[in-house]
Amino acid sequence: MLKLFNLVFISSYLFSGVAVGHHSFTSEFTAEKVITLHGDIQQVWFRNPHVRYLLSVKTSEEESVTWDLRGSPVVWLARKGWTKDIISLGDKVIVEGYPGHDGRKMLSIIKVTLSDGTVLIDRAPE
Repeated sequence: MLKLFNLVFISSYLFSGVAVGHHSFTSEFTAEKVITLHGDIQQVWFRNPHVRYLLSVKTSEEESVTWDLRGSPVVWLARKGWTKDIISLGDKVIVEGYPGHDGRKMLSIIKVTLSDGTVLIDRAPE
């Protein structure tokens, strides 16, 4: 019985980081407002736990600012028609989403509009 207890204790200790490692939406983003960004895709990560893109956005002073766009897991987006190649490096896109807290340049994706007019939805339509 002691061996079983030790095995369970050690297993829970080793895998506790997995349970604690995930973050909540509200810890990183604000749902009180939605913003729209126009820019060029600089990097693509179409893999779990979340699809991510880096977007280069020009400011009013013509400086380039990089935004970290966060999407849903790959399988969720695939069910909505997204593929690994649907958004590529250099693509010009319009993205709507929830911004990061405290001015952080992060965005939780709601919708992406591609240059050809294709609209990709990440969140459920209202």
